[in-house]
Amino acid sequence: MLSTREIKQRIRSITSIKQITRAMEMVAASRLKRVESRVIASRTFTGKMHQVLSRLISCSPPEKSHPLFTDKEHEAENVRIVLITGDKGLCGAYNNNIIKKVVGFIQAHTSKKVKLILVGKKGNIFFSKGKYAPAKERYIPEPVEKFGYDKVQPLVAQLIDGYKKGEFGELHIFFTKFHTVMQSFATSIRLLPLEKDILDSKGKLVGEYIIEPSVDQILDHLFPKYIETQLYQCILESLTSEFAARRVAMIAATENAGEIIDELTRTYNKARQEAITKELLEVISGAEALVQH
Repeated sequence: MLSTREIKQRIRSITSIKQITRAMEMVAASRLKRVESRVIASRTFTGKMHQVLSRLISCSPPEKSHPLFTDKEHEAENVRIVLITGDKGLCGAYNNNIIKKVVGFIQAHTSKKVKLILVGKKGNIFFSKGKYAPAKERYIPEPVEKFGYDKVQPLVAQLIDGYKKGEFGELHIFFTKFHTVMQSFATSIRLLPLEKDILDSKGKLVGEYIIEPSVDQILDHLFPKYIETQLYQCILESLTSEFAARRVAMIAATENAGEIIDELTRTYNKARQEAITKELLEVISGAEALVQH
């Protein structure tokens, strides 16, 4: 059994840890509140972009097909994946869940040559070693929290250029979709080539419209913007999910630290009472011995 001194030292250590986790929870809550407003606003913009693109595609002549768009079942030998993870830990299973999803995709598509573009340190650490290391193509060192729209634009331009040159035939984004503070989902979307089901009944135009200069010229400009907004939305979703996961993890850690402190305090009090009782018994025994002599 631990001595009272050792128990007191452990209580002090865990109290310090509790203060740290509490501070981290407050920081995560502050950042979450700020980023959550951005992701909600971005969803509205992304939805409008989707609607505009759907309407334009519905106007495009059926015999023409844009190079970034397909309405057929698509199979490609070379695949690019943009994986979005966090730069730090202490956020529960946030990083592990999305990494496992990518690993599952690679295992399910062994006939394809999959290359990874990594956004976030945790993904880079995992795919820089082990049997999946050859899949790593590029690591973007920019912190996820600072990876703004100005950084997304050149990345998308490079990806579109590589797609048009035939360097790869599919582009997938793996990210964590934010739902609530307690719920986020590791998921993925295919950005290139764009699929026919991007159209919906609400996106179709009613009546005749005159579009200038032409649908194809507008699509040439709009398609990259659409992919940029989708990728940026995925980054915001992942970042919000990371802060939410860290806040939940730190709340749980703070509560667990409190429970351990309570248990150690009870153990300390019990050990202290036993020590006092032992000392009293020794005093009484000594007094009785003196009386007998």
